Amino acid sequence: MKSGAGRKSRVFICIICIACMVVSCREKDEPLSGEASEKLSRELSKEVPRLILDTDLSSDVDDVGAVALLHGLADQGKVRILAMQISSGDLWSVPFLDALNIWFGRPDIPIGMVKGKAVRHESKYTRIISEEFPHNSGTGAEAPDAVELYRRSLSEQPDHTVTLVTIGYLTNLAKLLQSEADEISPLNGVELVRQKVQRLVCMGGEYPSGREWNFYQDSAATASVVEQWPTSVVFSGFEIGKEVLTGSGLQEAASPHPVRRSYELYNGLTNRPSWDQVAVYYAVMTANEQQTKLWSKNSGRNMVRPDGSNYWLNKREEGIDHAYLVQRADTAALAELLEELMLTQPNSPPSRPIGPGQ
Repeated sequence: MKSGAGRKSRVFICIICIACMVVSCREKDEPLSGEASEKLSRELSKEVPRLILDTDLSSDVDDVGAVALLHGLADQGKVRILAMQISSGDLWSVPFLDALNIWFGRPDIPIGMVKGKAVRHESKYTRIISEEFPHNSGTGAEAPDAVELYRRSLSEQPDHTVTLVTIGYLTNLAKLLQSEADEISPLNGVELVRQKVQRLVCMGGEYPSGREWNFYQDSAATASVVEQWPTSVVFSGFEIGKEVLTGSGLQEAASPHPVRRSYELYNGLTNRPSWDQVAVYYAVMTANEQQTKLWSKNSGRNMVRPDGSNYWLNKREEGIDHAYLVQRADTAALAELLEELMLTQPNSPPSRPIGPGQ
C-alpha cells in the first residue's frame, strides 16, 4: 500500500504537468483542448471538494451541528463551501443560517430558500437565535429561490467537480431536476446536474429498509430524486447516526455561541443522534484514507415507496450508481471526532450590530 504522502506527491506532480501544458498552449495562443481543460479542472479541485449543502434547518438540531462541523472542516482547508439551501418552509431558517455563517466568519455564503409548497414545522431555536445573534438577512420570503441559486452556483463550476449534500427534505433537488433551460444555463436540470455534479451524499432512508423522516416528509420529491438522479449517490441512513450521540460536549463552548445556544434551546445541551453530521463529514472526507476505517459501502439500488419508506436491492443496474454507508468505526470514537468539529470557535466572533438581527 502506498502512503498518503506519496499519493499527494503524484497528484501535485500531475497538476504541475497539466499547468505547464496550459502555459505552453497560451504561449502559442493555442486553446486548451476540452479533454485537457476538464482534466485540469478535476485535478485542481480533487483535494478540496466544492460543496453545496441543502438542509431542513428547523425541526431538529443535528442540522445545526452539521453546519458547525462543515465550517470547522472549511477552517482546516478541507472544503470550499459554494452555497447553502433551505428545504424547510420555516421563514426564520434563512436569517438563522446567515447568523451561523457570520459567526463562523463566512458572511458571503449565498443562501437559497425553497419556494412554493414546502414542509414546515415549528422550530425551537430558529427565531430565537435570529433575534439574539447578528445577521444580514430578512426572512426566508426575501431569500433567493433555491433552484435559481442551484442553477447559478452549478453553472459557474468546472465540470464534474461539485459535491451536493442533502440533510433535509429532497424538495429543492426534485425541483432542480425539473428545471428548464434559462438565461443562467442552456441545460435543463438533469443535464446541468450530470455535467457539473460529481456525487450526491444524502442523509435519508433506512437500510436495508425502513421509513425515515427526511424521505417521508416529501415522499413524492424523494421518489423523483432517487429514481432520476443522474450521478452517483451515497445514502447515509437512519441507522448510521442513530447511535452516534453528540451535543452534550457543547457545554464546554464559551457563551454566547449560536450552536451551543441552539442545543440548549432544543434539548438542554444533552446528546442527540448525529445523522446530519455523519453525512457532511463523509461528503467532505470521502477521499481521505481514514474513511475506510469509519465506513464501508454497500452497492445496489435504492427503491422508494409512495409513503416515503424505502428498501434496498442488492444488485447493480446500468445507469444507477447507488450505495449506502455501513459503519465500521467505534461509535463513541466517531462521536468524539464529530463533536470536536462542532466545537469550532471563530477567530473573531462578529460584534453587534450587523443587520436585522441586532
